[in-house]
Amino acid sequence: MNLIRPEARDAFWRWREVVFGAVVTALGANWAFTAYGILNWLGWVVLIIGLGLLITGLQRARVRPRSGGVGVVDLDEARLSYLLPQGGIVVPLSQIVRIDIDTFAGGSMVWVFTDEDGHKARIPAGAAKAEKLLDALSHFPGASYNRVIEASSAKGDNSFVIWQKNTARLH
Repeated sequence: MNLIRPEARDAFWRWREVVFGAVVTALGANWAFTAYGILNWLGWVVLIIGLGLLITGLQRARVRPRSGGVGVVDLDEARLSYLLPQGGIVVPLSQIVRIDIDTFAGGSMVWVFTDEDGHKARIPAGAAKAEKLLDALSHFPGASYNRVIEASSAKGDNSFVIWQKNTARLH
């Protein structure tokens, strides 16, 4: 018997990093403003760390997929993998030249990674461990996290360019 409704459990799980960041921030603020000596200084450090966790958690919670999908996403330092029951896609991060997010009227999102040869890897945002797609953006300087947030709240059929390799050459 579950005492917590599945919807409430899913909502809490989606916002878990925000809750953790808020608790760490509150603890740091308590120490920073009420303690003396070394605990006071430690409180300021914990407060700053907590604020960082809180901001990162908010960013992740706003783009975290709301439902499970087919496949599993994996990310290591050199490649992004999307594994399916019968095959999958492996994309070396160094060969990616463009990242888009396509949204659809039904509320689904698909990440599109285009490589140097023009091949497109389409990864649904509802796949298991899809939050690793957001982590992959750290490999691409200038990637727009705001466009990801905008795409995650889009209602209709749209395409959002998240990052594109600068191909301009100086002569």
